[in-house]
Amino acid sequence: MIMREGIKRGKIINKKSQVTLWIIIAIVIIALIALIFYLTPLKTIFFPSIPQVEFEGCVEKIDEALELIGERGGSMNPALGYAYEGEKIEYLCYTNQYYKTCTMQQPLLKQHMEREILDYIKPETLSCIENVKNDLRKQGWQVSGDSDLNIEILQDNIKISISGINLRKEDTGESYKKFEFYYKSRIYDLIMITSSILNWEARYGDSETTTYMAYYPNIKVEKYKQEDGSKVYKLTERESQEKFVFATRSLSWPGGYGFGEIYTPRSLSLENEKK
Repeated sequence: MIMREGIKRGKIINKKSQVTLWIIIAIVIIALIALIFYLTPLKTIFFPSIPQVEFEGCVEKIDEALELIGERGGSMNPALGYAYEGEKIEYLCYTNQYYKTCTMQQPLLKQHMEREILDYIKPETLSCIENVKNDLRKQGWQVSGDSDLNIEILQDNIKISISGINLRKEDTGESYKKFEFYYKSRIYDLIMITSSILNWEARYGDSETTTYMAYYPNIKVEKYKQEDGSKVYKLTERESQEKFVFATRSLSWPGGYGFGEIYTPRSLSLENEKK
């Protein structure tokens, strides 16, 4: 009896060991899949079809757009900005007067940046899409419709949508009308912190950077005060190393101009603006 019970217990233990082994294998497989998606910056929301792969190559300019817009304070060509370390940085909160707090220049910063990115990548991307459509026709696809492009900044990604296309292949029955791509980015977090800083600048004339780093340890927040009363903020996401740099001028005191140069487009000088 003792031997039989021992055999039964051994079988139960073996079964439990097998179940545990399969659970470990499943976890490893899931982890590997997650790692592949994490290391792939541009990814689709489903297993890519041939058209999906082809169109994906047309939206790679998003990487360049994000870098440029991050260096310039959210605008490709700043309307009112501060020249700092060879780059023209957008004033996101500004006043040309002394002793007064600044006025928001881009109250809807996220939406503004979505438009800026879209305007930057759209000409080249649409041209690439037309070339892909011609290639698909040669592969036997029926292609119609005018292509359209949309950009949306999400919390951990940038969503790029291509719509207005009708694709169909008679022999397989495949058909597509919209393609979506997700580019991994932490720019959303940088925008949210920037908006908070701007609110403090507009209300109180300054902000405390260490408070943000205490609440958001993954974000490095630096502030550089200039002699003319301007401030240059540099936000860096520590893991992705994405940066967002912008300028403010709020609650300034009279002083000299030494560290930077204020500029406005079309030769509009700061002195003219004061008048």
